Amino acid sequence: MTYFARSQILTGYASVARSLGLSPERHVKAAGLNLAALEDVDAKICATSFADLLERSAKAAKVEDFGLRLAESRSLGILGPVGIVMHAEVDLRAALHALAHYLPVHNEALELCLDEEGGLATLRLKVQLSGLTEARQVTELSLGAFFRILCRLSAPRWKPLCVCFEHVAPISRATHQHFFGCRIEFEQEFNGIVFSASDLTTPIAMTDKMLAQHAHRYIDSIMLHRSASTHDKIRELVRVWLPSGSCSAQKIARGLGVDRRTVHRYLSQSGTSFSSIVTEVRKEMAIKLLTSRRPLIDVADLLGFSGAAAFSRWFKQQFDCTPSAWRTALEKHHQ
Repeated sequence: MTYFARSQILTGYASVARSLGLSPERHVKAAGLNLAALEDVDAKICATSFADLLERSAKAAKVEDFGLRLAESRSLGILGPVGIVMHAEVDLRAALHALAHYLPVHNEALELCLDEEGGLATLRLKVQLSGLTEARQVTELSLGAFFRILCRLSAPRWKPLCVCFEHVAPISRATHQHFFGCRIEFEQEFNGIVFSASDLTTPIAMTDKMLAQHAHRYIDSIMLHRSASTHDKIRELVRVWLPSGSCSAQKIARGLGVDRRTVHRYLSQSGTSFSSIVTEVRKEMAIKLLTSRRPLIDVADLLGFSGAAAFSRWFKQQFDCTPSAWRTALEKHHQ
């Protein structure tokens, strides 16, 4: 199964990568992603590709704490509408239940569960990624982000009792100890944060009941439209892979967790083809990108063309005019 996430999960990646001597653009492109997606708050990216990006980056930089370094940039705002809902709740318990319920709107690959037993509260994290054997970095990033959000919503100087990870301990625990400031256990049965259940009654400052109602209504409408059809998921994956310049039915099939023949068979039964979908998506993206001030060479690159000339030839075939002429006509229309 393919899991998608809001493009905002890429926030901070470029700066962390550069600080470790990596080229963020090269690594992001190799993963089939694009940093330009950050400019569109409604854009979705493949969660598995993002997790793979973090693993490859950690290995390239020869650091085991890449995910935690990225978590340093996380705040409640990274959750978008989910963060708004949390901040409008009455106390920490209600906020965490809202986070667990609405998290798929932010990242479909993450699953949270809040347990209370024996005076302890445990926020458990499950990472669901198809076709990826290693998820250490995205797990530490996610748990680190949730830890920072708990600190933001709790009393000053709040600390958990323990943070648990399923994976083995790093060679050095210095970054983890500095980040969490509490006991850290590795090779545990779950990934999670353990703290006193009494902390759950901590009131959320500036709670607004009317804002809470509007926030819930808005995000509920998003949840209703979250279940995309196979056709829509194929289109979304095409949109994800186009900027890499190597968008193929094989890669789309891998993202869906099926083989290439299954993808072609489904599209054939639906009365379309892979090439037709690529053309449709390219046309939609081309129009959107040309309304911006991006240079044509950048637009061509984002659409997976080898250069501006190849893009111009394709565009003229589709729209009977050149990209420059189309953009000029649009500017005159808005004058």
